[in-house]
Amino acid sequence: MMTSVIETIKAKIDVVEEVGLVVSLQQIGRGFKGLCPFHNERTPSFYVFTETQSWHCFGCHQGGDVFAFVQKQQGLEFTETLRYLAEKAGVQVEDETGRDPEEVREANAAKERLRKLNEEALLWFHHMLLRSKEATEARAYVESRGISAETIQVFGLGYAPDRWDGLCNYLLAQGHTEYELVTAGLARRREELDGQSGEETRSKVYDYFRNRLIFPIRDRRGRVIGFGGRALGENKPKYLNSPQTPLFEKNTVLYAIDMAKDAIKQAGQVVIVEGYVDAIIAHQYGTKQTVACIGSAITEKHILQLKKLTRQVTLALDPDAAGSAATEQGIQEALRSFDRTIVPVPLAASSYEKPEGTKRNGQNGKAKRPGQNQPRGMIRLEEQVDAEINVLQLPDGEDPDELIRRDYNAWLYAVTHPLPLVDYYFVVKTATLDLREPYGKAEATKRLLPIIATLSDRIKRDAYMRKLATLIRADERSLYEELQKVLRGQRTSATTARFSAPLDARTTQAAKPKDTFLDEQEDEVNTQREADQSSGGQQQTVRLDRNKHDKIQWEDYLIGLLMHNPELTAYVCGIINVGDFAGTDTRELYHYLNSKYQQRASSPSLQSVEQPGPPPDLQEAVARVTRCVESSSPKDGAGLIKEVIQCATRLKRTRLLQLNTELTYLIDEAVRTGDGTAVRQLSLQLSSLQRELRTLYSATHLQG
Repeated sequence: MMTSVIETIKAKIDVVEEVGLVVSLQQIGRGFKGLCPFHNERTPSFYVFTETQSWHCFGCHQGGDVFAFVQKQQGLEFTETLRYLAEKAGVQVEDETGRDPEEVREANAAKERLRKLNEEALLWFHHMLLRSKEATEARAYVESRGISAETIQVFGLGYAPDRWDGLCNYLLAQGHTEYELVTAGLARRREELDGQSGEETRSKVYDYFRNRLIFPIRDRRGRVIGFGGRALGENKPKYLNSPQTPLFEKNTVLYAIDMAKDAIKQAGQVVIVEGYVDAIIAHQYGTKQTVACIGSAITEKHILQLKKLTRQVTLALDPDAAGSAATEQGIQEALRSFDRTIVPVPLAASSYEKPEGTKRNGQNGKAKRPGQNQPRGMIRLEEQVDAEINVLQLPDGEDPDELIRRDYNAWLYAVTHPLPLVDYYFVVKTATLDLREPYGKAEATKRLLPIIATLSDRIKRDAYMRKLATLIRADERSLYEELQKVLRGQRTSATTARFSAPLDARTTQAAKPKDTFLDEQEDEVNTQREADQSSGGQQQTVRLDRNKHDKIQWEDYLIGLLMHNPELTAYVCGIINVGDFAGTDTRELYHYLNSKYQQRASSPSLQSVEQPGPPPDLQEAVARVTRCVESSSPKDGAGLIKEVIQCATRLKRTRLLQLNTELTYLIDEAVRTGDGTAVRQLSLQLSSLQRELRTLYSATHLQG
């Protein structure tokens, strides 16, 4: 069973040891603390708990188990993480794709041989650039582009001589076969004719790259998977990349990602440029969070890799027509590929509809007394792309590497002050319009209002409305009327929550009707909460691992409901997120379900397209959660919606209570050791958390 494999791995790998490989940890009682590896901080807010084998940062609010840490720290997919940790733990992981195990082993061995072949090719190319007389022009070109000798070494730049079989002869002499050379994309096969008979006699291979400056392309782990070649002389095309091979797929690879990944996480930003030299020069001068797309097209697969490292994408593509088109494509791919988050948008208390039969001044025309069953207001939960996408504006006709070498301070300022996406659209959407003419004003309004309408932050929305009014010299009130029409016409999957004044949590719970499956667990959660509240901060009462088994049951039931009814994801994605799951497999299944929902929501054209299923390694978990739901007789219709919302709310509450327990414990430890700074910092976090808990308990109902 795959679930047992996951648990076996977690039992064999201590999260403290794994985290300690990249974070300097200091022990505090039954836990450890250190500087968070996922955001810049001076005072430690990152904690690892041995009792729960979990970690949490109270600064950036990330957390999870050892799988979550490795995935985030190394930017790996779940399947890659599973195999990485299984290898470290000495645990055998069976192939879940249905392929013959012997076939899988042979395929893996063949890939490993291709990697070795690429490494040997890299050494040969690199030697040619440094030592060959034929590489004089290549060395002159490298020098003209401002690439230093140290950078040549770091990136392993090389040269492919203007010969037909120089590399092939070298690699064949090392024991590789013609078939391997062709499979690796280093050679092509041709048929030669016998000079006397004119009959086809034998097959030979010739070098794929000739008379080109060579850029080795590596994967995230630094393994050479392909090459890019820049033509010298009159060769065409100007840039030639390796063909698709078992190791290399152009649309999935980001150049320099192996060298940039740590800097991306530290800077909280990725800068995407268009060319190899742009990326190399950026790294050479210190902007190490830079990568290049292979070719000019940014794809969904590129963004899926980057979103594991950062939520801020800065596009710095060439300022020509092709670069502008690539920038627009990059924006759209980022908007489609990043997850959505649900943000609360408060509405005025008078803006919601009164129940039928209720007059404005209260029932039967009588004025309500202050506080008499009056909701404090409405909160609209709106979807928002969980990313910051912006554009680095370059001087006309100047590529990134040229700007960096001419004026690095100007480049650095542009990187740290990129143009926000909406401001970028203000520029490009109005560039061809005469804003003094009525048509230009109307067209600018038509183009920009839908963009402004996507902003859930009302302060930003108001600011851009004022900017538009100033730009076209129009009445702001008239623009707001047009904005309301746009908002009404936009498709939304928003959920609305009506909150009353804070109530005593136990009274709220007592007033709730009992429902299915998890009712018998509710009293225990309430008991935990009351115990935590009444503990008075006494360390001896704190148990960090309370109710884990019950929580896993709740997670199985919720995921089972969502697997059977994917449309229910819309009702829970504003309540719960992947960090609220204690189970490794349930967390990954929720990530899969939520990602598919977000893709369908952002691209209606995908509604009719059959989406790929969960990762094969999670099939056992899928079967388990399915059994959980089938044995519980869930409700239908509105009852099912209510049930899934209540289940997600309980999981969220349990996670918040767990964090409450952890913070209480950490504050006690800080008091005991006299760490006043930690006491103040953690107390602020505790106050914020308890406000969130009070808000959750005071929600009388959620409407979809």
